Amino acid sequence: MSAPTGSTVITCSERLGVVTRRGKRKRERISGGGRVSVTNRLWTHLGFLFYVSFLALARLSFSQPTGSVDTNETLLTAASASVEAGSSSSDLNRVRSGRQVFPGADSCSFGSGDQPELCGWSHSNLSSLHWELSHGLNSNWIGGPVEDGSEDKEGGYLVFETSQIPNISGRSSQSAVLEGPVHPPTSALGGCLSFKYSLDGLSPEKMRVLLHPILQSEGRYVFDGLSQLLSRDGDHGQDVVLWETRDSTDGKWRTAEVVYTCRHPHQIYLEGIPREPSQLSRRYRGFIAIDDVMFKTADQCPGHCTFDGGLCDWTNEQQDDFDWTLGRGSQNPATGPIMDRASYTHGGSSGGYAFIDSSFPRRSGDRARLSSREFSSTKGDSPLCMRFWTHMYGNGIGTLRVIVHDVEDDQDRVIWSLSGEAGNAWYQGQVPISSFTAFKIVFEGEVGKNNLGDIAIDDLSFAPGACPSAPQTAAGLSGDCTFEIDECGWANVGPASRTDEMDWERRLGSNARTAISDHTIGSPTGNFMTLSGLSVQRAGDRAWMTSPSFNGSSKPRCISFWYYMHEPFIDTSGPSLGGLKVYTKPAPSASSNNDLAYHQPKMTPIWRLYNQQAPVWKYAQAKFMEAEPVQIVFEGIHGSSRANGFVGIDDIAFFEGDCTTMPESAYVNEGECSFEKDMCNWKNTSSDLVYRWQLATITRRPANLPDKTFGAPVGYAYFDIFSQNPQGPPVRLVSMVPATGDRMCFSFWYAGFGAGESTVLRVLTAEPKSPDSDSSDDDEGTQVWKLTAANLNTQSPIWRPAQVSMDGSNPMRIILEGQANNGGFAIDDISFHPGECTIRPKEAGNTE
Repeated sequence: MSAPTGSTVITCSERLGVVTRRGKRKRERISGGGRVSVTNRLWTHLGFLFYVSFLALARLSFSQPTGSVDTNETLLTAASASVEAGSSSSDLNRVRSGRQVFPGADSCSFGSGDQPELCGWSHSNLSSLHWELSHGLNSNWIGGPVEDGSEDKEGGYLVFETSQIPNISGRSSQSAVLEGPVHPPTSALGGCLSFKYSLDGLSPEKMRVLLHPILQSEGRYVFDGLSQLLSRDGDHGQDVVLWETRDSTDGKWRTAEVVYTCRHPHQIYLEGIPREPSQLSRRYRGFIAIDDVMFKTADQCPGHCTFDGGLCDWTNEQQDDFDWTLGRGSQNPATGPIMDRASYTHGGSSGGYAFIDSSFPRRSGDRARLSSREFSSTKGDSPLCMRFWTHMYGNGIGTLRVIVHDVEDDQDRVIWSLSGEAGNAWYQGQVPISSFTAFKIVFEGEVGKNNLGDIAIDDLSFAPGACPSAPQTAAGLSGDCTFEIDECGWANVGPASRTDEMDWERRLGSNARTAISDHTIGSPTGNFMTLSGLSVQRAGDRAWMTSPSFNGSSKPRCISFWYYMHEPFIDTSGPSLGGLKVYTKPAPSASSNNDLAYHQPKMTPIWRLYNQQAPVWKYAQAKFMEAEPVQIVFEGIHGSSRANGFVGIDDIAFFEGDCTTMPESAYVNEGECSFEKDMCNWKNTSSDLVYRWQLATITRRPANLPDKTFGAPVGYAYFDIFSQNPQGPPVRLVSMVPATGDRMCFSFWYAGFGAGESTVLRVLTAEPKSPDSDSSDDDEGTQVWKLTAANLNTQSPIWRPAQVSMDGSNPMRIILEGQANNGGFAIDDISFHPGECTIRPKEAGNTE
């Protein structure tokens, strides 16, 4: 399943397991940083003694521990709120003047352009890489987003420029670490860390949030008051990764929430990790930015729950058969977990979980429903990813379901389901959440065949963005797939269809032409789908992969996925990697053969990109809405690249929503066409086999002209007329184009050949026409673009760009009309773009 990209929950237990940063590395002892004068040290000591009681009262911690707090722990927290590790003399002067050095220990927006501040955070002395205070006006100079998290260009934020190569003499870290203030132990209800983050560029590897528990040394904390206020164990081998993300946000801000509990005083670290210096992408500019960091109580981050202090804002429904209950360890060694998820993962014996008790008087088929608070409807581009841990051990295990309950219609929709025993261990599950109306999320546990069927859940969290359902067996036929186990019902078309020449194949990242990490687990040992290198004959060869069939719906739905399109070496002729397209097509009926050749379905493009994009995984999504059963088709197109390019897809997910196309450049208008295998939605108005537009073939193409898209021998449309009539008959290619709103730019590529004086190409627009209309297209249309081949080198035709603006506020027909008596025009790569554009070439603007 995908690495967390928004939120998580975790418990800091009594004995934390070793989770070190960057594999085997340890953090060095945290020191007080730079040297200070004897006078400043004295002021530090006296200032602390004078203000410690005031600061202890003024400090606003995000969560108070239950019961009494040890005097030394109170002193520790007050001290951490007084002087910043590595503080400068100006910091100490602020203490002397009575100003708290950590004025925003619970909240920090990092000031503004002229008054930046770190609040209660400080730079780690682990490496020479550091976060830097900046603002949007410095984004092109220092790096970072053009606005802070509140959309203020002068608002402050922290940024880590990831392309820098540090001097790491005597230091083992390759990351930038920001240390938070010391917090007391949380209550059983936990605390919540909220922050905004932004990643962009090729050089960032990932960002992490770590929990550093401060364990007592000989039962007490030590204050020396000179070089630093705290002297504690510097071993960071017990730090726990609370949250991490590897996904670029393309410079936009996203919000993360992290709920956790910890029985010890602790610090939170924010860590930015760049790519390894040995990787070429490390040299490219990139950044990780942080803003609006807040510590809150756990109830201010609704939906998240560790079950250490109760059911949080989840409630047992009254209309079911029995209730979910809280537990710390099973009473029966033959079923249920021995401890909560965090204790199981990190060691220790603190923490709880929620479970269904299948013992007497429960019977097979009894159901318990645990319901969330009411959520507002999700916006088209704002689905949620819910992550949780589940334990299903016992030979009587029944079924665990995740249900979206529509509050308005009082209807349930099962979106995740898992049945049967899964072993005596905790496993993480995830599922995309979306709804057009207000909704609740329900965990439904159903008792199995006997009383050895306890089902437990723990550590619920929510993150923005879609994610594929996991494990794959819980997704059913939803179409979601991580490709870690199998293809989840996605399949290559049969050879009898003769619609493609290649296949998609599931492959390990380590087995790619150049080893890469998959998107799901971020490792070369992960799997994804890529184009097979076998049976590649020529540029333009295609591979089709179809989804399971989906029921029709009157509501829009979205497909999201991650794509990798990279061509390390580009020929002098230009990019030639190939293409990736996504289509919808009618699903075959139960009585028909599933092979595409038998029913020739209409393929509707909903997403497409060509050639080189980036040497990283990028997010994509597209909307589709079909009233009848439908399938999704991924089409991979092989270009003329010399076997050094790579096209891959991973982590497919579906969700309800009126989403926009991402990236914007992948938007497809219905009239777009690259003429690789057919004419898309463009139709000849003439049935004559000679005087008409036609597709280029190996044996019949003008002047051996190659395809514009991939340099293939075929893959474009043309007309070639030889007539005794001086004016020659016109040929028309017509397509219906839906409204796009306001102005739009119609663009294509053309090449002229033959006798140029009489060879003409025109673009016309016309009103929509009913399919049942008997009127002809021959004399209809308003001319908006016209070009003769008189000034072109028709003996050696080359591809040239063309474009013209049109009114896109209403549906219309676009007509490509050709006329010649000894020659013709070829066209390729028709596309549409929003907005106005200058007519090209200029001489085509004379439409008289």
